[in-house]
Amino acid sequence: MRATWIAAATAVACATRPMPPPPRLAVAPSPPPPTPGGSAQLDSVARRYWNALLEAAALPLLGEGSLGGPLYATALGDHRFDARLDDLSPDAHRKLLDTVAQLRAELTTLASGDLSGEEQLTLEMLRRQLGDADAVETCSAPVWVVDQMDGLHVALAQTAQYYPLGTAKGAADLAARYAQAGRYFDQAVANLRRGLTQQRTAPRVNVERVIASLDELLKQDASTSVFLPAEDRFAGLAEDDRRVARERIRAAIVEQVLPGMRRYREFLARELLPGARKDVGLWALPGGEPCYAALVAHQTGTKRPPQELHDLGIKTLASVEAEMDRVARSDGARDARQYRAKLERTAAQFQKTASGLMQWNRATLARAQASLPQVFGKLPRRSIETRPIEAYRAQSSPPAFYQPASDDGSRAAVYYVNTFRPETRPLYNEEALCFHETVPGHHLQIALAQELRGLPDFRRHTGETAFVEGWALYSERMSDDDLHLYSGAPARFGMLGYQAWRAARLVVDTGMHALKWDRDKALAFLREHTTLSPEEAANEIDRYAIHPAQALAYMVGQLEFFRLREQARTAMGDRFDLRAFHDAVLAHGAVPLASLERIVRELAEPATRAGADLR
Repeated sequence: MRATWIAAATAVACATRPMPPPPRLAVAPSPPPPTPGGSAQLDSVARRYWNALLEAAALPLLGEGSLGGPLYATALGDHRFDARLDDLSPDAHRKLLDTVAQLRAELTTLASGDLSGEEQLTLEMLRRQLGDADAVETCSAPVWVVDQMDGLHVALAQTAQYYPLGTAKGAADLAARYAQAGRYFDQAVANLRRGLTQQRTAPRVNVERVIASLDELLKQDASTSVFLPAEDRFAGLAEDDRRVARERIRAAIVEQVLPGMRRYREFLARELLPGARKDVGLWALPGGEPCYAALVAHQTGTKRPPQELHDLGIKTLASVEAEMDRVARSDGARDARQYRAKLERTAAQFQKTASGLMQWNRATLARAQASLPQVFGKLPRRSIETRPIEAYRAQSSPPAFYQPASDDGSRAAVYYVNTFRPETRPLYNEEALCFHETVPGHHLQIALAQELRGLPDFRRHTGETAFVEGWALYSERMSDDDLHLYSGAPARFGMLGYQAWRAARLVVDTGMHALKWDRDKALAFLREHTTLSPEEAANEIDRYAIHPAQALAYMVGQLEFFRLREQARTAMGDRFDLRAFHDAVLAHGAVPLASLERIVRELAEPATRAGADLR
């Protein structure tokens, strides 16, 4: 990390509300009246929570999009619920919340004094996730969320790729899931109709984006639809069985998927769109203020009020913009604005074709993978491939995103690159983006977490947003300071532009949802203070509108990673080893930031580590 940025990051971190010294993981919190067998009880709660989360319904607005449900389970590689489709009914939602409440109450009687350090982490994370599920219920998300990025139409369109269609069971399960699509879309319509009567709706722009995405999906008939898997996916079946299996799936698309999607599309266009809210912020919804407070606490792991996060964003942004000016001057420009204008006129900074952009990204990923042993001792075994984002969702998608590998080992992780209008996507931004989404960012952290087979499944597959996104943003900086991966001043400028983007998120997300900024004001601020293209900036603003507070987690998490790294370096002196630091912070999955502080403290004080049971 460059010394000039260390000082700025440390100053910003120290300006926030101080935290009391945390207890060590080896020491249990003050327990309630104990129940025998705390460890076994904890394991039981963790298993029942995970099963309840996957088997029928999802919890909306937790994570990015929603958390749980059969579609989510299949995407993870858990095929127990492949024949089911998410139940969007109020009864299913209430049943899941009742289970969450029961498990939360059970944890209050758990005998925690004999838990290991790792089990203490499990207990903390269970309490947080179960508590957040209850707190976020104030948002009434099922009756108004219409999500262009991770909504129900996208999840259903993606699901076929996760099935083992070369088996009779896999093919039959997909046909069974599709056969429930009419009910699935009709339940969504019923929920949103209730929202209309309560004056709870999505912003108009999000509804418009979903309608456009549905129109793209509905252009094709069943035989050419993205819902129908290619014939070679059924290769494990005998030829006659292959034809029958694929025809059953096609029939379910004809009878259920396409008609249900058309009904959903017509409802959005004819009923919801005329009544959709014009204001993009949660403040415009009944109960919007407590909803946003709950989401901020969930996504950042803090109780910071919106104004404090807004001010943190402005302060951090000013520091990053000063760095951008220095890089610009080092490459012959007067300031960052002039340098960006010069780069935008440089033909070498753009790929003219989608295939050229994909080839460039694959080469950049390979370069990053080769560098990892310099600062990491433990590397993931799971592979990653690079694909373009599908046409039906590309126009409303971010520049890129990451999809983890399936847990059953049948599918590699995927780095999705947006190739819509490739000539508008500057390469000086793409290097930082690749390092964030792949390695040393999301793929490294998430794949290592998936491989922690000794942990409960909910810890391997979920975790704190501020950890996950904070790590990926930290990786962008670390790829410059420690791995020296950036190809030159333009790429370093792009990395800083992306740092400015995440600082600006603190400003615009709080601005939209708490300070009553309209969409135009938020968009203008993002364009003024980042290197995003006009299309990318618009997609981002509309993402924040439907995923409130998620964008706050990135910079909050990154500042904490750098603060803890500097804390460990200071405490350890010559003993500090960056590889050991990275391996330690990634050894337990995506833990709460307060727990991460204890992990780092015990790394810096070796005498305490044996008792902590965290190696």
